[in-house]
Amino acid sequence: MIRILAHDKDNKISSQLNLTQLSDQEINHYWLDLSAPDDDERKQLKNFLPVFHRLTKENEHHSNRPQLKLFKDYYFVSLQVISPNTLKTHELYLYVGKNSLVTFHTSNLKAVNDIWHGCRSDDHFFKEDIPDEILRRLMSRLVEQYIMAANDLEDKIDDLDLNAKRESINKMNRRIFQLRSELLSFRRVIAPLMDITNRMIGSSSIEKSEEHEFFLRNLNDNLSRITHMIESNLEITSDIRDSYLSLTTYRTNRVMQTLTVITTIFMPLTFIVGIYGMNFAYMPELNWRYGYFFILVFMGLIAIIMYYWFRKKGWFDK
Repeated sequence: MIRILAHDKDNKISSQLNLTQLSDQEINHYWLDLSAPDDDERKQLKNFLPVFHRLTKENEHHSNRPQLKLFKDYYFVSLQVISPNTLKTHELYLYVGKNSLVTFHTSNLKAVNDIWHGCRSDDHFFKEDIPDEILRRLMSRLVEQYIMAANDLEDKIDDLDLNAKRESINKMNRRIFQLRSELLSFRRVIAPLMDITNRMIGSSSIEKSEEHEFFLRNLNDNLSRITHMIESNLEITSDIRDSYLSLTTYRTNRVMQTLTVITTIFMPLTFIVGIYGMNFAYMPELNWRYGYFFILVFMGLIAIIMYYWFRKKGWFDK
């Protein structure tokens, strides 16, 4: 779907233009959005903005990380939109010129739709810095979703910690490794975006008003806080994982210790039984009247003595 929000020289706002009209008419500023475009719409984009079409095609096939490419009169930004609930990422490409903004996304993104409808219904929206204003609104919305996702992950970690004693070790380990995987994926989205904002702040190729530069610095601070949250949560999950691995090792050692004690106690008893189980004709003890009972008592005494000896050594302490 192709949609255009344009501001002409007569200060009129229009959302009913097509690409041909956008090229023919005198337009001061415009926002061109392509949402889940089909092959025909991609072809129209290629004819209208061949450079942007080439850049989006390159990124679709070779990269899924946020990036910034600077050119003489415009710059290209590749961002990732995160669904707060599922942490699924969607690509969003932006072509920012002096008087124009082009956005391209292969999925129907709610964040972009909300910004679009908000701009169209805002009578005081269109100013001279339309591309910067829309870019600020889009990136603010993305960072809001990043914060929601970070808070959701933090809640999952708190829930994991609270319910730790109620779940099995195997289930707990699966949840911990799943959370760590989500946190690491999240960090791979945030870290490049921080680099993009730093480059935008320091670049002389991008014309920035004081308001826009202040926004970028504030945005960078928010991304830094999200990164800190991710790192803190990674440390927490690492501590929880190490604690449960230690607990698992401790329980395994306790089981092995108990089995070792039982095996050790039965070793001399097995030896005695083995001796008297041999089929030799001349074994003097075989003719004892009370030999059987004596051996049983003797074996019982050995077991009791060894038990108390192990207990004195602390092997049965909990």
